[in-house]
Amino acid sequence: MALHKKIEVEGQDVADAISKACDALNVSQENLEIEVLSTGTSGIFGLCKQKARLRVSVKGEDSQEAEEKPSERPAKSKSEKIKKIEKQKAPSREKKKEERPKPAAKVQEIAREPKKDFLVGADLLSQVETDLSRLLELMDCSSEVSVSSDQENVTALIKGEHVTEIVDQNGKILDSLQYLLRKMIGKKFTEKAIISLDAGDFRAKRNEELKKLGVQYADEVKKSGKTRSIPSLNPSERRVVHIALQDDKDVRSRSVGEGPLKKVLIYRPGKGKKGSSGRRKTSRNKKEV
Repeated sequence: MALHKKIEVEGQDVADAISKACDALNVSQENLEIEVLSTGTSGIFGLCKQKARLRVSVKGEDSQEAEEKPSERPAKSKSEKIKKIEKQKAPSREKKKEERPKPAAKVQEIAREPKKDFLVGADLLSQVETDLSRLLELMDCSSEVSVSSDQENVTALIKGEHVTEIVDQNGKILDSLQYLLRKMIGKKFTEKAIISLDAGDFRAKRNEELKKLGVQYADEVKKSGKTRSIPSLNPSERRVVHIALQDDKDVRSRSVGEGPLKKVLIYRPGKGKKGSSGRRKTSRNKKEV
């Protein structure tokens, strides 16, 4: 190998690259001319690491680089070179720390955003009133409609002589109107809005009736041990029953069925499981006989 020939070596860091260069050229570090091409990086969270890269050659009278550089320059020791390299690394490390995003701070900022940002726009409220009034006209139940909002919750209230007709069948007609209204507004607006429809004071009375009915059925279940059910309840009505019985440790409640309207079962803990397993066991015994 010619003395003036240069080679490039890589290592985990500069010191490792120098050690590899010494082994490759079979000389000590003091006899090497070293040019640092890259000090390497540790990456972010251990990813995207880059190795240190050096260009080295053996010192000698025949080396062109030795002739070009002042010979009186004292050779730096290994420790001095490493210190110099570490100083070069320090600013880049600090810069990376400053540029690194802080996701935790962003989460806190989002969590602290005032809820007033979720207020529903006046255009949406106006459209709810217009569409609901039109639906009622088509039903020949023209009524007074008022719309109010609390953050993203929008409540449309129907008043007038047709309230009794609208809340007939335990509010099924009212629920259907609410469903249609939500679909109509959802096609026109992308705003987050939860639309609830009420007529007179039907919702308040209905919720109170469901609470009393749930408690009544719970008492009957505790006395007889037989499961009771309340059929055809929408999600908000089922929630009223579940909340009314959630602190009663002697009974349980759960929704069963398919679709938006489901029934709520009220039963003794574990009773349903024992009964069903017993029936299955009897059936198997009959087949075996």
